[in-house]
Amino acid sequence: MDTLSDEVWDVLIAGTSLPESLLALSLSRSGKKVLHVDRHRYYGGEDAALSLQDAEDWAQELQQSPSQVFRHASIVKPPDLTGALATSRSYTLSLNPQIIYAKSEFLPTLVSSRIHTQLEFLAVGSWWVLRNETLHKIPSTREDVFNDESLSMKDKRGLMKFLRYVLQEDEDTAASSADDDATMSLKEAVTTKFKIPESLQAPLLALALSPVAADSIPFDKALARIRRHMRSMGYFGPGFGAVIPKYGGNSEISQVACRAQAVGGGVYLLGQGLKSRPELRSDGDTTWVESTLSDGTQIRSHHLAIAPDDIPSAESSEDLKSSSNTWRSINVVANPLSSLFPPTSDGGPNPAVAIVLVEDSATGPTNNPVYLQIHSEDTGECPAGQCIIYASVTSEDQGSKGRLQDASSAFLQALDIAGSVLWSMSFRISGPSANNMHLPPSEEALSSKLLRFESRPHDITLDDSVLDRVKDAWEAILGAGVAADSTFMRFEERESELED
Repeated sequence: MDTLSDEVWDVLIAGTSLPESLLALSLSRSGKKVLHVDRHRYYGGEDAALSLQDAEDWAQELQQSPSQVFRHASIVKPPDLTGALATSRSYTLSLNPQIIYAKSEFLPTLVSSRIHTQLEFLAVGSWWVLRNETLHKIPSTREDVFNDESLSMKDKRGLMKFLRYVLQEDEDTAASSADDDATMSLKEAVTTKFKIPESLQAPLLALALSPVAADSIPFDKALARIRRHMRSMGYFGPGFGAVIPKYGGNSEISQVACRAQAVGGGVYLLGQGLKSRPELRSDGDTTWVESTLSDGTQIRSHHLAIAPDDIPSAESSEDLKSSSNTWRSINVVANPLSSLFPPTSDGGPNPAVAIVLVEDSATGPTNNPVYLQIHSEDTGECPAGQCIIYASVTSEDQGSKGRLQDASSAFLQALDIAGSVLWSMSFRISGPSANNMHLPPSEEALSSKLLRFESRPHDITLDDSVLDRVKDAWEAILGAGVAADSTFMRFEERESELED
């Protein structure tokens, strides 16, 4: 550790969540001396993917150490089913499961950065609504609507009119409607503008993957989210429009990004966080950041980039006072639920993820929806013959934890496999409210040598805004002269990559 103290680092990065890991990737060929630490002994931070034992240790740690992001973690293991669990390392459970739409900036960035070759992506398949103990498949394209025999001709006409509006390319028409779209909610717009009955509004909410109720999300925001879904369908192949990385989702991206920085000469220390609040020091000519690691090692760096949950407890977080809360649960199920993962098309891939919106007694125009992400055994997150159900709802009400349990139980009951949950964990996660989905990085933070990543939305969908935050930090580190648009995350192939 003495050699670490002797060095003056260009950048110290604290935390290995997705933004910090992408920052490390962006600096991997910059020639900068980078020290990257994480107080945990695993990569991923708030995007981590954990084994059963790691998840239990994590839940216990939350009871002893405060977290800016996570609260109230608890685990349930039905004693009569525990024996059906495989070994701990057979599971890779994601704290932040997110899908990536095909029409996003994120995937092209992974390609231009050259790390896509080390990732394996799986298709996200069908969308469903659970209503009155029955699963209803949601038509995701205009062709699906036309071929859906459960819809009346009147309903088909209303939906087709709406989908044409979603996909309109006429900029003049779009601009003339923009003001109306911003002042109406999704529910108001589809009811008055498109005459779509209430029974078909939940599927539209599900296609938007809106974290808030139809009465709460502005129509223009919902429209953008539905348009993203519709335009992504078929982009990589017929029948699907989104993907996830295999073996842990965001955590897998974080690890691959960190490995790229290590190849570029970066130094990594797991199990080492910041012990106390960092301080600015100066000798008159040079200013640097002085940080102290968990073991007392003093680190000097020109810049410090830090995740919200890696700020020492002495520095309380004020920005989370206006945040919203999302309750989540992770359920290991003793059934592969193969019927939810039919091929996306003739000859197409078998999807590994299905999305379910659950209508329950609390669902309504002002109550936020409950979503289930069903991950199959093909994700590598569980053994063969099992699957993972990730449930989530955005709510300030602690009773929402019970809503998640009831929603998962209702889903399994509808499939006639009640009582098949082998292991379950629930927790609360804090982030920006749904009305601030694209919060920019703090200008005050980025104008100094202390680059503090703000808390980000924990949506079902990975949002491109994470790239904007990383790019701002990257520019602050490299200086004003960097040609950001042409060089950010754009790397030539290494010789070793060509040989492979």
